[in-house]
Amino acid sequence: MLTPLITEIQRFSLHDGPGIRTTIFLKGCPLHCPWCHNPEAMNQKQEIYFHATKCTTCGLCTQVCSSGALTLDQTPGNQAVRRFDRSKCTLCFKCVDACLFRAIEVVAKSMDMDSIVREAVSDKMFYTGGGGVTISGGDPLLYPEFTLELARILKTKENVNVAIETTCFSKWSKIEPLLEFVDLFMVDIKSMDTWKYKKVIGCSLQDVLSNAERLIRSNANVRIRLPVIPDFNDSISDVKDFVDYLGQFAGKLSGVDILPYHSYGAGKYTNLGLVNQYDGVKDLAGEQVVPLVNALQQKGLQVTVGGVAVMTTPHDTQRGPAYTTVV
Repeated sequence: MLTPLITEIQRFSLHDGPGIRTTIFLKGCPLHCPWCHNPEAMNQKQEIYFHATKCTTCGLCTQVCSSGALTLDQTPGNQAVRRFDRSKCTLCFKCVDACLFRAIEVVAKSMDMDSIVREAVSDKMFYTGGGGVTISGGDPLLYPEFTLELARILKTKENVNVAIETTCFSKWSKIEPLLEFVDLFMVDIKSMDTWKYKKVIGCSLQDVLSNAERLIRSNANVRIRLPVIPDFNDSISDVKDFVDYLGQFAGKLSGVDILPYHSYGAGKYTNLGLVNQYDGVKDLAGEQVVPLVNALQQKGLQVTVGGVAVMTTPHDTQRGPAYTTVV
């Protein structure tokens, strides 16, 4: 069983499923969405965060760096500047131990299953009202056996609500076993354009839609998440395609979460030494996705903006739960 690194176990999360949740972020994703706000979860391997703003140029890290990746140079103004050549870095992490100011940190850590579960359920007392544990990433389906075992333990031994955030890129044979242990599947659909999916995102739209539809036909609890990205999937034709497709599942989905583009993860690209292709792109305001919200609601779909909202009325067995829409 391939065991992933864990980038974070986030407690008191409010946007990764209903209620108060603990979200487990697994490191590794086969997709390469250029707007990703969790770039630290793309690569399966450990990486180094370099926080230039925390660096005091004390030079301790250069003393332990045997590869020459870290150097302390002098500017013409006689100021010390830290240089980090990642191409020379061997990931020995000696610099991490040497840094007194946490300017250099390791991204992700190895944890055994017992430790992950123990930390994930430490806030179980707060999971009333539909809360629980969400397995996220990266993408949990990159580690199907591990994710299945984690979901099984959380559901059958810890008796908590289990949700999964996924792009549904995988084979159905890897997804179907999860039906027994997962209470909610939150499935990203990033475009209805086959070419964009293949060339920009790096997977098959047909596979994503096929898996999502099979989940729905299996009577799984499914929410669709639509990241709305400037100049990628926010045109009038994109809105129409989303609405036409999702409208056929009104009454079968627990909701649609519209996620307007935001630049909260921009600093992560700098800290990881990555190129941010969306550098300078302005965040989308909630008002900018109102046409999509209205069109989906007219199809009979429950819609939120920015994440799962709280229930505002008692559950109606005929109409389903009602959710507030934050715009």
